[in-house]
Amino acid sequence: MTVIVPDSNFMASPSFLIIIMLIIILQLRERKIKLRKLIIMPVILSIITIPMIYVEMYSVFNAAVIFVSILIGVLMGFLISRFMEVKMDENGSMIMKGSVIAVFLWAAIILVRIYGRNEISSMGLIDLNLLTAMFLIMAVGAMISRRIFIYWKYVNFKKNAALKQDLIN
Repeated sequence: MTVIVPDSNFMASPSFLIIIMLIIILQLRERKIKLRKLIIMPVILSIITIPMIYVEMYSVFNAAVIFVSILIGVLMGFLISRFMEVKMDENGSMIMKGSVIAVFLWAAIILVRIYGRNEISSMGLIDLNLLTAMFLIMAVGAMISRRIFIYWKYVNFKKNAALKQDLIN
C-alpha cells in the first residue's frame, strides 16, 4: 500500500491554508445532524492527518506514543461530548455546532508543524514531528469519539420522538 505524504511545500502553500480555513468554517457552523454529516469531517481530518502521523511511526517507541495519544484523544472526546449541547429543532431534527476549541487546536497544531519546526527543534527537548503527530492524532481521536457520542444521542432522540408519536396516536 502506498501512502501519499504531502511535502512541506504543499503544506506551506496558500491552497493548503485555504483547505484548513474551509474545514474550520464548516466545523464551526450550526447544522442539522445527519449520519453522513457526522462522518464527513472526521474522514476529511483523518485523510489530512494520517499521512502526517504515518511518517512518524518509524520506531516502536514512536508507534506506542502515537497509539497512546489516540487513546487519550478518544477519552478526551468522550469527556468533552458529555458537556456538549445537542438540541432538537421544531421539526424534530437535532442541531449540532462544532467545538471551537477542538477545531482551533487541530488547526494550530498543523500551523506549528509547518511554521514552528525550526524553533521547536532548536530547543532539543522533543522531536517536533512526533509532538505534533501526538496532538494531531489526539484531536482526530477526540473528534471521532465526540461524533460517536453525538450519534448515540441522535439515535436516542429519534427513538424517544418515535415513542412520543406512538403515544400521541
